[in-house]
Amino acid sequence: MAKDLSVSDWVEEIERGLEFRKIYGLEDHWLDIEALFYNTHPSSRTGPNIVVSTGDSLLSHLSVPNPRILVKPRKRERLLSARVLESIDNDLLEDLAIDEEIEIACLHAFLWGKGILKLGFDSEFGWSLENDIGEGEALGMSITQFDKKGRRIEFSERVRPGMPWVKACLPHDIVVPYGTRKIEDSPYVVHRVIRHIDAIRADDKYEHTRGLQPVMSMEDYVKSYQTTIKPYRIGEGETRSRYGRGKVEYCELWEIHDRRTGRIKVIATGYDKFLRNEEDMLQLPGLPFVDLSFVPNARNFWTTPDGYYLQWHQADLSDIALQTEKNRRLMVLKFLFNEDVITEEEMQRALSADVGVGIKIDPQGGSIRDAIQTISIPNYNQGLYLDAEYVRRAAREVVGFSRNQMGEFESSGRRTATEAMTVREAAGLRMSRRQKIISTCYRRVFEKLNSIIFEYWTAPRWVQVGPEDNPAWYLVRGHELKGDYKYSVSFSVDPAPSLQARRQQALQLYAILGQDPRVNQQKLQEYLKAAFNDPELDSVFQGVGNASLPVQMPGMQQGGGSLQANQEQGKLPSVLR
Repeated sequence: MAKDLSVSDWVEEIERGLEFRKIYGLEDHWLDIEALFYNTHPSSRTGPNIVVSTGDSLLSHLSVPNPRILVKPRKRERLLSARVLESIDNDLLEDLAIDEEIEIACLHAFLWGKGILKLGFDSEFGWSLENDIGEGEALGMSITQFDKKGRRIEFSERVRPGMPWVKACLPHDIVVPYGTRKIEDSPYVVHRVIRHIDAIRADDKYEHTRGLQPVMSMEDYVKSYQTTIKPYRIGEGETRSRYGRGKVEYCELWEIHDRRTGRIKVIATGYDKFLRNEEDMLQLPGLPFVDLSFVPNARNFWTTPDGYYLQWHQADLSDIALQTEKNRRLMVLKFLFNEDVITEEEMQRALSADVGVGIKIDPQGGSIRDAIQTISIPNYNQGLYLDAEYVRRAAREVVGFSRNQMGEFESSGRRTATEAMTVREAAGLRMSRRQKIISTCYRRVFEKLNSIIFEYWTAPRWVQVGPEDNPAWYLVRGHELKGDYKYSVSFSVDPAPSLQARRQQALQLYAILGQDPRVNQQKLQEYLKAAFNDPELDSVFQGVGNASLPVQMPGMQQGGGSLQANQEQGKLPSVLR
């Protein structure tokens, strides 16, 4: 049975986890890689930035503009539930900006080896049923985003009462046990959080806050990412302000999601009491974290970032650019002249742009041939250009790109169709592995997200199913959707169809199905009317009802039974039969 660790025990656990990250995640290099990416590193101010160009190409290939979640039931009686849940998931995909958060996590994985997503519900700093505003019956929401005077103490726009959320966390703020290989198998995950002391004391989720003292200023917090987070960062009582600027008014919290005990615990730097120690309501299908990495991790959770491999190529390319710049300056035309033969004034006339200028020389000073002589520096730039191309090619091999995939034309001669296809297929295999990682990340996020919905969407909610111009509406609760589903994600770069395209498709379908006696002609006319989105069509079709009214399933109302019961009794609307 797991030992119930004290605050000091957790300090030791976190210290070892920080050391684990520093050693195997190469954390000492994170700041340099970030500086190279943003072109603020001293060595990257000359020449092209291969770190940002390669990273941008990689992220552009992996960031698909139109992801869509597909939900398939594993049991036949869950067909309708799957459709409703799929509609909810795709609405949340846009409302919660999950694609943007996954894109940020991909950037983190490129720079620092790991992209980590955290899932939550209702509050940014923890959900508890004790804070539910329902009286007698849980409503699945709280008002802990505000203090007792109604002032806001949480400021994320994407975290709303009664709604789940997904946010990318900096790997600098995540701690896992020493030796962890996969986050799914980790006994706990610790998330470092910085909050204002007043917000902590005003938040009902925390206790024992009377003796808590702030330990850092906002400048300390920002600059803490510029140095390796060492084990001695926690467990000390003195003020943590290191830079002498800004008011010390923030606390460094360590939010512990302990899977061994199923509890969430919060400790603070320099404080000997638990600020929270209660049941973790979000440990539903495991810990509320999802990670991704483009570099396979054979033995350890922390791994070498993609950007780490590129920093050596960037150093070579910057050195080549510097040599090229100096060599170009050395190649500027220079002269040696005999001041006894030609004066400084006449030398300036010789270097002027005037045509047919005459230059006076003193024959007593020496021979005319000795008056002036050019200095010629050999041009070594051609060799440097070849060296630069070699470095670029080596850098492209890190991520498996060709020149064409980087947005450049291949300039090294003709290629047969077979050779081009072979190169394209090999590059596609490397990219498809990374795209599979993104797809798996989406799937795991929605598996956990839907578990939160099943558990805490206790109040009835309207859900739109079907096309926006002709939807069906259902009143559902989370537990009615609970079931066993298979999740997948489809990626598309195609834009949403235009109104003209939808009209054309509707006309073609109407012409084909209009003569079929088995087709419900009234529903077909409703479909055509919705596709045209033109009120004047109301007078064309007689007897066509308003397709925009909500379809209210009897069994999906409060106290009306489950989705499964409705389906078995044949109470589905005709639009879904």
